[in-house]
Formats: sequence, structure tokens, C-alpha cells
Amino acid sequence: MLSGSQVTFLLLLYLSEWVRAASVGPSLLHPPVTRVRIIAVADDYDDASSVTTLTPRSPGATTTRAIPRICDYDPCVVQITPCSEISAQTGCLCRGVTGGELRPEAPKLREVKLEHSGQVVVHWCAPRSTVTHYKVTLKGGEERELIFGEYWRNSAVPGMKVGETVCVSAMNDAGVSEETCAQYESPTPDHAALSAGIIAGGVGFLVLITLVAVLLWRRRSCRKANIGEAGGLGNPSYTNDAVL
Repeated sequence: MLSGSQVTFLLLLYLSEWVRAASVGPSLLHPPVTRVRIIAVADDYDDASSVTTLTPRSPGATTTRAIPRICDYDPCVVQITPCSEISAQTGCLCRGVTGGELRPEAPKLREVKLEHSGQVVVHWCAPRSTVTHYKVTLKGGEERELIFGEYWRNSAVPGMKVGETVCVSAMNDAGVSEETCAQYESPTPDHAALSAGIIAGGVGFLVLITLVAVLLWRRRSCRKANIGEAGGLGNPSYTNDAVL
């Protein structure tokens, strides 16, 4: 049997434990702290040169995330404003371009074409490299070199003949790229213009035949009318002569 002092001690110990549990209990009403991990996503440089950070959102709040877009910059068209300025003005992203410390890649030679002016024009596309100048070289006869600025994309090559070869290369402070070459071939006729000419000629021929037919018909009608008038005047005089 426990003595009265021992029973009193056990009751005090149980009471103290109950009070401590009651003091800790209200903290359980608060939600636990949630740790949110931040993930950095690096997009492909050719598609979107950006690093996007995902941040936690509070319940009920809405956020708008801007989707990056590529700058409307055609490397095959003569440019006046560089892509870096377009990006600074509009917030678009320029496609990956290597720095000036690296030798540029070769430009793409698009076509060698005879224009309506009678000049042979070379058209190329810029590489994804830092370019300060383009060099157009004519080979096959008297070799010549023409230098153009970084924003040029086409050039007339005076005196170029059929069978000669023209090459285009890009340059910067690190060096000169490899050449892209093409041979100037005899221009083929424009099938669209040829078809239009044939159609126009056929229509003109039909109109001419129609006019000739109308003129012949009117001439024949006039001749019949004249013959009819002449016959109508001769019959009364013949009758009068018979009576006399």
C-alpha cells in the first residue's frame, strides 16, 4: 500500500504533465511551415536565351508570366537596325550569336540571279556569328574581291559571265570564315512570263480573226444591198420600153 505522501507526489506529477501538454497543444492549431524549393530552368539558347525562376504563389493570388519570343530578325534580308537594339526596345530575344573573339561561320549563299536591270546579283544569308564585313570574290576569269558592311545581304557583281564562280565569306577581328561558292549558270526563261505571253498572243489572234470576220460580213452585206438597189431600178425601164 502506498502512503499518503507517495499518493500526493504521484498526483502532483500527473498534474504537472497535464498542464505542460495543455500549454503545448494550441501550437498544433497553426499550419506547419512549408519549405518551397526554387527550380532554375535554362531554355535552349537557340530558342530562348533566358533563365526562368519559379517562385511560390500565395493561396488565391494570380501571377502573369511573360513568355519570351524570338526577335523578328531575318538574317537573309538587308538590315538597318541590329538585333541587339531591337531586343532592347521590344524585349524580344535574339538568336544565339558567337562573339567577336571567335572566327565567324560561313554565310549561306542563297542565289546568283540575273536581275531585270541586266546585272548579276549575289544574295546571301548572315551566319550566327559576329560579323564586321563580307567579302565577295569572283573566280574563273579575272579574280576580283568586293568588300561590304555587316548589314549587307546582296551585291551586284559587274562583268560576271556565265560559267564563272562567285564566293562569299564573313570576316571579323578573329579572322575570315570559310567560303560558300556557287557557279553562275545561264538564266532560264521565266515560265510564268512565257505562259502569260502565250495566252496574250492567243487572245490577240482570236480578236484579230473576229475583226476580219466582221469586216468581211459587212462588206458582203453592202454588196448585196447595192445589187438589190441596181436590180430594182432596171425593171421599170425595161417595162416602159416594152410598152413603147
